[in-house]
Amino acid sequence: MQIICTKGQVSGSARDCNSSARRYERSMFVRSLLLLLLTAAPTFAQLRWDTTVQSFERSPGDPAVEGHYAFKNTGPTPITIAKLRTSCGCTAAKLEKRTYAPGESGEIAAKFTLGDRRGLHVVSVTVTTDDKSVAPTVLSLRVQISDPMKVEPALVWWRVGAAAEPKTVQLTADPARPVRVKSVTSTNPRIRVKLDTAAPGQRYGLSIQPEDTTSKEVAEIRVQTDFPPDAPRSYLIYARVK
Repeated sequence: MQIICTKGQVSGSARDCNSSARRYERSMFVRSLLLLLLTAAPTFAQLRWDTTVQSFERSPGDPAVEGHYAFKNTGPTPITIAKLRTSCGCTAAKLEKRTYAPGESGEIAAKFTLGDRRGLHVVSVTVTTDDKSVAPTVLSLRVQISDPMKVEPALVWWRVGAAAEPKTVQLTADPARPVRVKSVTSTNPRIRVKLDTAAPGQRYGLSIQPEDTTSKEVAEIRVQTDFPPDAPRSYLIYARVK
């Protein structure tokens, strides 16, 4: 469609004609732009992640920690995870399969071997797909490795024939990370243990006492805590009559 204004039109009609022509041109420009965007827009697959950062608390001596990163293909086409690259040799990444259909979900498991490390450690897994227009996704695993509770002393003992007096063990948590004692048990019924809560989540005392010291005895006192929440730790205290 084309609007033509002739020289013979009166001035008012000419203005109307020119206004109509401009409106028509603007309308055609908008239509052309929308058509260009629709035809040029790629239909790439997309991975939507539940989270890309996970944090954990662990104690020295724990063997490893594993994070799980769930995702879903929210795009209209299948997508293939072409490569998983870990930031260090102490981290391993595992994927059940490589290609995911539209609407399909999956998960990447990242395992960090702690060894003798202490303090804060951050490792990562870089996920690259076959969609070259999308930057790789970096999955981060943050692990704080420290002992949240001090146990002093970790060994109490009596000599055979000595007075069977109670001995005290102090449990002290890091003020920044409360640790609650859930239970205390002894492997030897002849060596009893009593829990005293001085400040919940912060300070506890254990009173350990043998029935008598007429013979040698051995016991393991297990203190079960609620920390860290995903892998609560227990502590061992040794008691002996020797």
